[in-house]
Amino acid sequence: MFWSLFASFTQLTHPPSIVTLQDPPVYRGKLPSFNFFTAFSPPTNGGCQPRVAFYVYSSILATICLLPRFFGRGDVRALDRFTPDSFFNRSTTGFTIVNCYSTKGRLNNTRSVPPEIIFPESPLLTLMLGDLNIHHPMAEPLRVFKEDELATSTPYFDRATDFGFTLLNVPSQVSLIGFPCL
Repeated sequence: MFWSLFASFTQLTHPPSIVTLQDPPVYRGKLPSFNFFTAFSPPTNGGCQPRVAFYVYSSILATICLLPRFFGRGDVRALDRFTPDSFFNRSTTGFTIVNCYSTKGRLNNTRSVPPEIIFPESPLLTLMLGDLNIHHPMAEPLRVFKEDELATSTPYFDRATDFGFTLLNVPSQVSLIGFPCL
């Protein structure tokens, strides 16, 4: 699946600048390489494989500055992206992309990555994306929820709301939470 995804980019006039993956394919502790893309993943220790990865279109690395952010874990990675020109308006010369793959935690109603890591307080615009493995009425308004689903997801949606994050996707589709309003 990943090979065909990246192969399809060769047909595009303007391929994506950054591709994020959750639970990427790993062979012998290494991510696959794809033509024209540079891979970034969290450093791993203890033989754990990375659970998230960024693939950056190599030609843009000459025009922007990327600062990888480490969290000491394989399931979260962030890239701070800076440019002298600006991204969205003249005052926005940097923004952060957080990529997360959160799974069921050790305790009931918990996830492996806490809300404080997924939704950081930051002076930069922040795009948070990933697979959090949670369900909440804001993302799925037509669904009936169990109490334990709400107990698990509410701290994440509360923190996201407190920091001004907005749900970008159409409800009842894959959840993507992104840019806080500044």
